[in-house]
Amino acid sequence: LRRLQFSSHHGEDRYFPGCHSNRSMCPIRLVISSQGGHTPSSLHRSAQAFRPNGSRLVTCSSTESSRKLQDRAVARRAETIRKLRDEHLQRRLNDHESDLDVTADTASSVLFDGETTFIVEPELTEGPYYARGELIRTDMREKQTGVTMYIDIQVINVNDCTPVKDMYVDLWHANATGVYSGVVASTNGNSADQSNLQNTFLRGVTPTDDDGVAEMISIFPGHYAGRTTHLHFIGNYGGTVLSNKTYAGSSVAHVGQFFFEQDLIDAVEAVTPYSTNKQTLTATASDNIYKAALGNNYDQIMNYALLGSSVNDGVFVWISVAVDMTAERVVKAVSTLEGSETASSASESSSGSTSGSLANTTTANSNHALKPSVFSGAAMVLLAAIAQMLL
Repeated sequence: LRRLQFSSHHGEDRYFPGCHSNRSMCPIRLVISSQGGHTPSSLHRSAQAFRPNGSRLVTCSSTESSRKLQDRAVARRAETIRKLRDEHLQRRLNDHESDLDVTADTASSVLFDGETTFIVEPELTEGPYYARGELIRTDMREKQTGVTMYIDIQVINVNDCTPVKDMYVDLWHANATGVYSGVVASTNGNSADQSNLQNTFLRGVTPTDDDGVAEMISIFPGHYAGRTTHLHFIGNYGGTVLSNKTYAGSSVAHVGQFFFEQDLIDAVEAVTPYSTNKQTLTATASDNIYKAALGNNYDQIMNYALLGSSVNDGVFVWISVAVDMTAERVVKAVSTLEGSETASSASESSSGSTSGSLANTTTANSNHALKPSVFSGAAMVLLAAIAQMLL
């Protein structure tokens, strides 16, 4: 696999003439756009458009099928926490944590008791560091050091209140010192290190299962200048699983960002290697992207549970996301990961992921078939749903 990086201007991808039919023939230009594209005012307009979905989400929360889905989520997350905390004896949660004192003997019914409340999220920018064609896997840490983070994301169709199966969830974030893999830029670590263009750490794609659940292991994100700590999320649908364990999406995807409790961020920033990051830390409450959503009564802060007496023992984070399968979203990529292997059936390609269900059985040439400017086809919009839940 190798990665091509393309320049962009104000969020619009630009290519050399003659490169559209075969991206592998395009020269690499190591220039990227700024974090612009989505201003707070534009996010506000997007939020206004999504507000009608709120009543549907309220209806979803009261249906019998949703209650059963929540029960399964309680059981799944409780079992995950049980397995992860078996190595430790002492637990404590607060705020977007729980306000309970939690020990290894605390019953799951106490830890996760509560009702899921879906809250619609506005459109959020993918930022300048989105790269297309990432590896399908359930552990995207590679050799990156930091606080281990176990991610649990559940995706619900807002139109019929059912879980979304076979959505390929694309996650990416900065490492402990605020650097993204797959991009070379003056605003992304050492711009003289051209090898970073081919790196894939802290990027991964994983499918949702029958309950709409996608799981990933990573490290807690680091920060970089101008932004608070955050996790990027794209929901791809109706694409192709390739034999090189990457995903070629044909649907238009909505982009979201998830945030973290400031106390949790501060605790992580105090430990190595996060403490070596000299870039200015922006508080969550001061982040423009976060404020744009919060100003419309949206809350994208992930729920979390510490797995031990400190963040050094790891953290489990979770969130529920409501998806409008009838809406459209265009996504721009600054680079794309390419390979020469042809696609195989989903059953042959599924071994690279231990979570979720299989993709559609399809064939294609390779990730050269991806269009780095936009995804084509039918679209969806992800509307984040933060639970005041302990599910």
